[in-house]
Amino acid sequence: MKAAKNEASMSSHERLAILETTILNINSTMLEIKQDLKHGFEKVDQKFDRIDKKFDTIDQKFDSMDNKMDSKFDSLQNRLWSNFLWLMGMIIGLSGLIAHTQHWI
Repeated sequence: MKAAKNEASMSSHERLAILETTILNINSTMLEIKQDLKHGFEKVDQKFDRIDKKFDTIDQKFDSMDNKMDSKFDSLQNRLWSNFLWLMGMIIGLSGLIAHTQHWI
């Protein structure tokens, strides 16, 4: 009941002053929260940037490994073709030698 008596005894100017003070306090608190959130999001963005950089370096390492593997497979394929051609030449030469010794040619 005392609160009702205090409200009745306050003038509308006093009530407006209290409301304005309360609104100013709420606004300052909201601004602080907004700044804290902005600062927090900036930190999160910085962490994501660092993670992106790490992934970029990992991508570069994978690309270099891929290039190395491609070059090694190319050299292996070239060796296999070279060995195949030598083998075919030897088979043809040996066939010719056998055909000559058997007087087929």
